[in-house]
Amino acid sequence: MDPVPVVAYAPTPLSFLRWRWNAMLALVCRGVIVAAGVRGGSQAMPRVVSDLVDVYPFRRLPQRPPYEVQFLLVRRRADGPLGGTWHAVHGRILPQERALEAAARELLEQTGLVPQRLYSADFVAQFYDHANDAIVLAPVFAALIEPRAAVRLSAAHDDYAWCDLDEAVARLLWTSQRWAVRHIHAVIACGGEEAEFYALT
Repeated sequence: MDPVPVVAYAPTPLSFLRWRWNAMLALVCRGVIVAAGVRGGSQAMPRVVSDLVDVYPFRRLPQRPPYEVQFLLVRRRADGPLGGTWHAVHGRILPQERALEAAARELLEQTGLVPQRLYSADFVAQFYDHANDAIVLAPVFAALIEPRAAVRLSAAHDDYAWCDLDEAVARLLWTSQRWAVRHIHAVIACGGEEAEFYALT
């Protein structure tokens, strides 16, 4: 009998990233089920909450190919939490508010910008909040901004910058933020047919 040929599979960075996040979320969801079963006993486990959103505004520069984009980053005030560090738009989901509505509201409140289009980034940021012993899951959105739109910062920020991908990656504080901006650049910001599948507005 002839041997069965073995075909090597080399995942693309995008497919690997999706697989990794799906696996991580599956483990988190499994933890929620286990926690629900033992919370009444003596064991304490972290809560899993999803009450935050991340929004990555980007613009496509005029008279340049659509893959040359810039991301808007804002700097937190020196006297506030994480002062002097650079971030995308990060905010809380209000009670009875959908995540998409929170993304548009926080973008307007923090930058004064109204997006031409909002996209699901197909990405969930997660981190451990040690103060509240909680695992936080934040859906990530991408916002296409008109190239000449004026930025109006909220009182929580003291500076902003439009950055290409490399500069945005260098300025962002957290690893999950750097993963998110690379993912958005590859899948959404460059345009194309695939990006349309993620458009929400």
